[in-house]
Amino acid sequence: MLTTIEAEIDVDGKVRLLEPVKITKTTRAIVTLLEDKNGSQGNAEKMSAFLQKPEFKNRESHTAEEIEARIQEAKDSWE
Repeated sequence: MLTTIEAEIDVDGKVRLLEPVKITKTTRAIVTLLEDKNGSQGNAEKMSAFLQKPEFKNRESHTAEEIEARIQEAKDSWE
C-alpha cells in the first residue's frame, strides 16, 4: 500500500516528517520536491504569463454548445 506523508527537507538534505508514521521495517520512499508555498506563486505566475501570450489570447474559441456537439460526435464515432 502506498502512503503519502508531507515532509520538509533542509538545505543539508535532512528530512523531517510533518506527521507521524508507523514503520515496522526499513522502507523505500520516493521524494518529490515541491515549490515553496511561502515563496513565489510558481505555477500561478507561469499560468498568468501564459494566459497573457498572444497565442492564447488570439486562439480559436467555441461556444459551450459547439464543444458539446464535438464531444458527442467523438462519442458517436466510438460506437
